Amino acid sequence: MAADAVTLLKTIADETRLKILGLVASEPKTGAELAEALKLSAPTISHHMKRLSEVGIVTVTPDGNRRLYRLNSELLRSVGADGPQAPALDDPYQAKVVRTFFINGRLTAIPAKRRARVAVLVELLRRFEAGRDYTEPEVNDLLRPAHDDVAFLRRELVDYRYLTRSGGIYRVVDAPPERDANERQEVPAGESAWLGALIRSSLNATAPGA
Repeated sequence: MAADAVTLLKTIADETRLKILGLVASEPKTGAELAEALKLSAPTISHHMKRLSEVGIVTVTPDGNRRLYRLNSELLRSVGADGPQAPALDDPYQAKVVRTFFINGRLTAIPAKRRARVAVLVELLRRFEAGRDYTEPEVNDLLRPAHDDVAFLRRELVDYRYLTRSGGIYRVVDAPPERDANERQEVPAGESAWLGALIRSSLNATAPGA
């Protein structure tokens, strides 16, 4: 049975499990194949596969005396879909960056060019809800499925004023930030309107009577 988004993210926010998901994303694998690829014992692999299958991110298919593990990519893409979330920013360059750098919600690399990196930050921001407080571990839990360097992504989200940080608490900004001339060259077209929509959609969904 598939878990809720928070449980799912916490379950896969583990270095070994992320490596496992990367392996089964390309093609189905047996436990023995995973153990060999990761240099881990069979019991260790069994433990991780049990947790991943419990939350539904991995499916198990009998194959003779073996079990084949497959990535449930549809579930991975739907993470966060049950909560308030703005649609993807409608910009050709933004869409191109997402297609280039994300595979099943995980970054293949953090772009070196600032414009592409900002597009990545915009995509990651869709995992957050406006009007909600996040502790640092909670922010890490949302970012780690995308990339292991959560500290860098966290800082970038704050530096580009998508998140605020105060006393160890993070929040989505209350209003789109004012951009100078240099920043306007880096952020996607329509960023301000899109961010405003994300903020409003989250706040409307959590308002009394919503």
